[in-house]
This record gives sequence, C-alpha cells and structure tokens, in this order.
Amino acid sequence: MKRVQLILEEWQHDWLAAEADKNATSMSALLRDLLSEAIERRQSATLAEDPIWGIIGMAEGPNDGVTSENLDEFLYRINWSEPTLRKVAEDEPSRDR
Repeated sequence: MKRVQLILEEWQHDWLAAEADKNATSMSALLRDLLSEAIERRQSATLAEDPIWGIIGMAEGPNDGVTSENLDEFLYRINWSEPTLRKVAEDEPSRDR
C-alpha cells in the first residue's frame, strides 16, 4: 500500500466519518472501497465503449461445423483439400472431460 495525503471538503469528511462509523471501519478502508468501486465502474464503462466490440458479427464465419468441440481439428489439420470437420453430437462425450 502507498500512503496518500488529500484534502477533502468539509461535507465529504463529515460524510466519510459518519459512513465509516456506521460500517465499523476506518475512513481509509472506506475510501479504498469507494475508490475501488469507482475504478471498476469506470473501467467497465471504458471497456464497453471500446470500438473493438463494433466488429463482432461483421464477418461471416465458416458454416462448416467449426465449434469449440472440434476447433483443434480445424486449426491443426494437415490435408486442407478434404474437409475434416464434423458436427459434434449432443450425446457424444467430449475429449477434454
């Protein structure tokens, strides 16, 4: 942890002291919690506004059965002239279980 000195408005200090008292915690711990919440909210808002999310769904994916169940077969197959992908049946056991 790092020590930080800051100046609060009188009403901020009063509210912080009362809230810390009500929650049986220190003003420092309460400030850390409030700051963490504010940072998480801002980060999630920033992430949601990231233009990278705009490309989702823009491209047409392969319509030949590529799923997470057989992705390795698609990525690492040697003979690209013949299709090796297959639809995975619902009742077929997964290899990674």
